[in-house]
Amino acid sequence: MIRSTNLLRDYQEEMIARVREAWEHHRSVMVQMPTGTGKTHVLAAIVNRVVSDRAGKVLVVAHRIELISQISDTLTSFGITHDGLGGTDFSSVVVASIQTVARRLERMELEPDLVIIDEAHHALAKTYRVLWERWPKARFLGLTATPCRMNRTGFTDLFDVLLPSWSIATFIGKGVLSAFDYVSIYPNSAEQRLIASLVKRGADGDY
Repeated sequence: MIRSTNLLRDYQEEMIARVREAWEHHRSVMVQMPTGTGKTHVLAAIVNRVVSDRAGKVLVVAHRIELISQISDTLTSFGITHDGLGGTDFSSVVVASIQTVARRLERMELEPDLVIIDEAHHALAKTYRVLWERWPKARFLGLTATPCRMNRTGFTDLFDVLLPSWSIATFIGKGVLSAFDYVSIYPNSAEQRLIASLVKRGADGDY
């Protein structure tokens, strides 16, 4: 049984409303929220409303088992029944790794109406790009804290619009995040020269 939740903060509710509004004009939406501000709760609340409205099937994709577990636990806390990807039978909500989706993409019968990509800054990798081609009628939602890549490659060919949240300074000022200190390396340091010399990159074009 899906239950409503009063655990969402005002900025999370605001972001959900912005996503729903953006979908009225765009197929593919990227959300930026800093680490620690509850992206997974926003994800679960959106899934909750899609399922409650009987608006179709949802596929949630992430690239690490830890993220899969976190998403699964959060969906469970929202009372959302979900399943992994297996065979040709699937529930209204499926949570799977991109590796599993990529291996089974050509032979599975899954036809999601909404595809949600966690840590969406990885979506430049070919394994993610093919999802847009595989399900041309599906809506897409990407969530990330860092909508930028070190190789300066953009996301505009995948996501139609970026919805940024409050700045980190605003979140700190409102008591959502704690103040912090950070340490940076010098521009001409040995560490920076080593980073600049790196040639091999990951599947998504970043280090």
